[in-house]
Amino acid sequence: MKRLCFVLGILMSGMVLAQHAHSAAAPSGFHPDLDLKMAHPYTPDSAYTDDYRCFVLDPGLTTDRYITGYQVVPGNLQEVHHVILSMVPKEQRDQVLAKDGQDGRPGWTCFGGAGVGTGGAKGAAVLLGLRDSGVDLNLAFRAFRTGNGDPLNTLQTYQQLGGNPMQLLQAMKSTGMTPEGLKNSSPAQQLGSMGLGSWTPGSQATLFPEGSGRRFPAGSLVVMQVHYNTHMGLEPDQSTLKLQLAPEGSTLDPLKGMVMAAPVEIPCMGDAQTPLCSRDQAIEASKKLDGPVAEARPVGLLAVCGKTLEDYRDKDPRQATSSCDYPVQQDALAVGAILHMHTLGARASLVLNPDTPHEMTLLEIPHWDFHWQGDYWYQNPIPLKKGDTVRIECVWDASRAQNPKYVVWGEGTEDEMCLGSLTLRSTQ
Repeated sequence: MKRLCFVLGILMSGMVLAQHAHSAAAPSGFHPDLDLKMAHPYTPDSAYTDDYRCFVLDPGLTTDRYITGYQVVPGNLQEVHHVILSMVPKEQRDQVLAKDGQDGRPGWTCFGGAGVGTGGAKGAAVLLGLRDSGVDLNLAFRAFRTGNGDPLNTLQTYQQLGGNPMQLLQAMKSTGMTPEGLKNSSPAQQLGSMGLGSWTPGSQATLFPEGSGRRFPAGSLVVMQVHYNTHMGLEPDQSTLKLQLAPEGSTLDPLKGMVMAAPVEIPCMGDAQTPLCSRDQAIEASKKLDGPVAEARPVGLLAVCGKTLEDYRDKDPRQATSSCDYPVQQDALAVGAILHMHTLGARASLVLNPDTPHEMTLLEIPHWDFHWQGDYWYQNPIPLKKGDTVRIECVWDASRAQNPKYVVWGEGTEDEMCLGSLTLRSTQ
């Protein structure tokens, strides 16, 4: 397989990048306009070896702006292991601010993500309502892709695929779902689409490709997830995010994300005998903490990817594998990539046009380590054509689990993810 871009190997000896990947050298021309420091110092929690904490940063922007570069400056280099940045739209400000400081300390505990969903309980209820009405979700998601938001086309396609259009129509009415709403309820539309950037040891400032930027709507917030390694100390940290902005009124090429997710279905090791090794019981336990979203995401991911549970039966738990193919919606240039799993992850990849003579690896991480992850940028953009396919694939090793259970998608320390994204800009 042609490794056009780079191969990332995270080994005990360090990080190995192929020749097409960027180094950590600081780019010239970075001139920050905003310094966003954590509002209060945070002392890592000695109860954890790895303390994951989210902090809210408010740029205070009253007009839409473009971010053209950023830099994370850890307040305590010894303790800060890595940082992940997310943008939260103004519609979710109250949700984020309500989490901040709930336990009497700055920020809030987080692991797989910021714990702020875009779909939430409402989206989960709609998705589960369609399923419980007898709608074939696999066919429904295929129909919305073809129908492109048009109700009649969606129903006709659903019928052509073998579904009952009247049943789908009635279920959509009873749940308040529209074809466009079904499209937006896709877990891949809801997960990771607001990623802003990351920091790992050795990183300096990041400048986005010239003439482009990430659009930052007025009133939006930044959530900074910081991973503290408490073996390195328990001193207070007050890290800072520096943002470089384009001048007001600038017209830039907006960077967008092609977000991809695959189902997570990881059985227990064969010798494990616990109630939570039952998929149903594991999901019921998660629902007590996360509500209906804990059930809806596994259901939605299977549907989006055209999979069923039969596709995951009798698999080796030490090499539990999942994948999903996503069509490229329009011509674009890929300028960066990222992959994300949790602690059971073994390896992961993004591949363009798999199983064809033009197959090309966009990103491969053959030795996954949760504690070393971040954004990666191509030295030369990769052209994507409308109709191309990008496959995300993840492999997990269930023998790494400290507490055996059937693992599905979730944000908790004992849950897993298979999430990837390409950063795209237009071809103009």
